[in-house]
Amino acid sequence: MTAPIPYDPDAVHTPVLTFRWTVRGDPGDALYEASGTCPVCGCAMRRTWNFGQPPIGKGGFLGRRKEPGTEPCYTVCQCRTLHMNRPPSEPLGCGALLAIAPPPASGGTP
Repeated sequence: MTAPIPYDPDAVHTPVLTFRWTVRGDPGDALYEASGTCPVCGCAMRRTWNFGQPPIGKGGFLGRRKEPGTEPCYTVCQCRTLHMNRPPSEPLGCGALLAIAPPPASGGTP
C-alpha cells in the first residue's frame, strides 16, 4: 500500500512540461486538451482550454488568449486522485502550479 499524497497549495513546478495535446471541435470553437502526468504527485491529469475572446454581458471581453500562441499554459494539477487534506473548494488535484508547453503550431495532436 502506498502512502497518502498530501495536498500542497504552495507546490510549484517551474520547468515547462510537455503534455500530449488533442484538439477537438471546429476551428472557431475548438477545445484544446493537454494530458500528462503531474510531476509533483505523479498522478495522470487532463486540463482543457478553449481559447478565444468570448464577449461578457456588459460589453468587452474576458482576459483570455485569442489562440494558444507560444507561451506556456499555466494550471494547477487536475488529477482525480484523492489527496490528503485537500479543501472541499478544490475538487481535483494536489495543489501544484504547473506550466505546460503550448500545443504544436499545427494545432493537432503531436
